[in-house]
Amino acid sequence: MSGRLLELAPGLCMVQRGWLSANHFIFRDDQGATLLDSGYIAQVRETMALLRQAGVDPHRLRRIISSHLHCDHVGANALLQRLSGCPIATSRIAGLAAQRRDAWAAWPAYYGQDYRFFPVHETLRQDQRVALGGLEWLVLELPGHAAGQLGLFCPDTGWLISADAAWGGDFGVLTCRIEGWDAPLRQRDTLRRLLTLPVTTLLPGHGPLQEDGPASLERCLQRVESFIRQPRRMAEDQVRKILLYHLLMKGPVEREALWRFEQGLPWLPETCRTWLEDSPRLVFERMLDELLARGLATVDAGRLRATLDA
Repeated sequence: MSGRLLELAPGLCMVQRGWLSANHFIFRDDQGATLLDSGYIAQVRETMALLRQAGVDPHRLRRIISSHLHCDHVGANALLQRLSGCPIATSRIAGLAAQRRDAWAAWPAYYGQDYRFFPVHETLRQDQRVALGGLEWLVLELPGHAAGQLGLFCPDTGWLISADAAWGGDFGVLTCRIEGWDAPLRQRDTLRRLLTLPVTTLLPGHGPLQEDGPASLERCLQRVESFIRQPRRMAEDQVRKILLYHLLMKGPVEREALWRFEQGLPWLPETCRTWLEDSPRLVFERMLDELLARGLATVDAGRLRATLDA
């Protein structure tokens, strides 16, 4: 089971997952437990086991908060809500998309991801203050990677839960076809705004916590600025990340089977036509070879697999 529990405070546990499921954040107080982000749908059993390992009964959750609607952050929402009867909170924009079961806005139709929609009972807004785990948090809207993406900042500790707006010097894929052509500009504005906060530690949506939060945010800002100057780099980053994510989703898979899967989805031909000026097949082969050369993917018994922890 992929998951590392980090007790950051008496009322806050970070569960670091791999790259198929987003990290979880568990807030505990006298009222019960709140879960921020629930992972990928294929790993629901692992998520339930990790909650129990953290001392949380999935049947007794008090609330779920979803940072945004992508499959690696909301996969267990429907099941956990049904088991516990707890409310689910999102941003207003994400709540509208979930209510309308918009498979385009949530990305499964575009990227071919397994998905299950869920009810939304509450919306959180920019600058709202919420008490979680014995601490007060400021709600932040963090657009760029996803419309209506939410993060949380604790002024008392300097902790920033950044979702996919910032990891360890990188961030979630930028999908201009869905998020808008100004997505990299909004990602840049988000990072600039985060850099004005007295952040100490970054608690990202994927990967380990970053103790030097400002330096990590600065690296993210430099990266998105390079994408704005050279959109081709942004598109190649998109292709690499999505191919890698699909390898994590599908497990060991033959190269031709992966190509057939990608060929049937809208994202690759649109990305190639818009930014890369090469055929989808050529881009697929080039980016896959690059993943293999970087050691992010490997071939075992004629099948491709990601080397990242799922």
